[in-house]
Amino acid sequence: MVPNKMEPDFEKIQTERLPTLYEVLVQKTRAPVDLWSFYTFLSQFPYAINYLDFWMDLMTHLRLCKDYVDGIRESLVVNNERQGNSSLLNNEHAQQVEADADDSASVRTSVLLNALLEEGHFDLTNPAGVSQLLQGQVNHSPKLAQLIDDWNRHSQNVDDSNRNRSSNNNSNSNNNNLSSILDDILKRQSQLEEKPKVTTKQLLNSALKICSLYLLSPEQSERYLTNIPDEVRLKAVNLIQRNSRHDPEVFDELKSVSYQFLEIDCFPKFLSTVALHNIHDEISDWRFHAHSTGGNRNKSQASLTEKDLESMRHISKSPFSTYTTLSRIMFGLLWLGVGFWIGYTLIFLKYDRGIRVVTIVPFCIGSYFVVCGLYQVDILYSWFGITQRLLYKDRKVTEDGYDGNVPVDVKESKDKIPFIFGILGGRNRLIEVKHPFIRKFLFQRGLWCCLLVLISTGVFTVVFSCVPGHRV
Repeated sequence: MVPNKMEPDFEKIQTERLPTLYEVLVQKTRAPVDLWSFYTFLSQFPYAINYLDFWMDLMTHLRLCKDYVDGIRESLVVNNERQGNSSLLNNEHAQQVEADADDSASVRTSVLLNALLEEGHFDLTNPAGVSQLLQGQVNHSPKLAQLIDDWNRHSQNVDDSNRNRSSNNNSNSNNNNLSSILDDILKRQSQLEEKPKVTTKQLLNSALKICSLYLLSPEQSERYLTNIPDEVRLKAVNLIQRNSRHDPEVFDELKSVSYQFLEIDCFPKFLSTVALHNIHDEISDWRFHAHSTGGNRNKSQASLTEKDLESMRHISKSPFSTYTTLSRIMFGLLWLGVGFWIGYTLIFLKYDRGIRVVTIVPFCIGSYFVVCGLYQVDILYSWFGITQRLLYKDRKVTEDGYDGNVPVDVKESKDKIPFIFGILGGRNRLIEVKHPFIRKFLFQRGLWCCLLVLISTGVFTVVFSCVPGHRV
């Protein structure tokens, strides 16, 4: 009942304030302050985008850790159910011996997992206990130590009976570690359920990948994190590479530093761009060139036709889309020049004041575009709840009807954009503003810009209409 009760509260809050960074990162917000918009905004800053990439990869790693613990808890539930049903199975004597062996292993597994559960090592609200579990360095109570020894002896006896050869040393070295024991339990459970489980090997590989991608050095790491204190970075590298650590505690300091950087240096700039303005100059698409060519690995670069390269474009052909602000100002100045030319012509030809009022048309159009360009707020866009995306998109939709690089919300909102709004700015860049507070805020800024347009239009029209005419 709690999530259902809090959901309306969150929707109400979104009508009263701008979103927080955390809400964007957990994908609670909608366009134009969604995670995809934040990512495309940071893509114009090569070093800043690396922090967001690191954060998302780290969150993926933490989810793997959670899935690992959940897998162990599921194994505990399954083993308890097998114990409850063991008396109803295998009535034949030929199968009873094998059933007894399986039941014995199941009992040992359940007892061991229950002991770990009682000591709080499966409690996700206790990060220290979970980290100890992932490290395999649990502070053993006498009861838990005895259970682990029993498991080791049982596993060693099973290995000896199955293989009929001496492998005591290898077995002891592998099974004395709690992580190896839990991996063994998960492996057996995976075979029974025919469903893959996350293992410590996968967690370690994930941690090593993060380390090699972000933390080693500018030469070795493709997305090296700059401005990270060396002691913090080297500490994490040593724990991962030398101590084979992969628990969440390894990344705590890096997580804090990266979040502070995104929250203090990046997020305010993002909000000032998308929340205060609804027209944006198109950002650089350098980040996406590699992804575009990477999706065509079956084609060599030489075999790509001009049509293929065109379909991977991120730059619009329209100057009104690529240089939205400058093009509007220049277009507006052009119309103001037309208004001045008509006004002076009518004055020096000594036309009546009633005829000179026609200058209101070019002055209005010119004022509209100049004001919109200077404030980066299109009045009509703001009134109809429309804004420009930061990046042009002209990719062809895949066969299944979905382009993986574009959120579904963006695709759906594009169908709601009237064609007339695509005249300036490119229709492929227009999306619906779905955040209620930003929609209301942009509407208010649109009213202010409209007032400025009316004032400037009125001033120019009155001046050129009321001055005395003089025929040259």
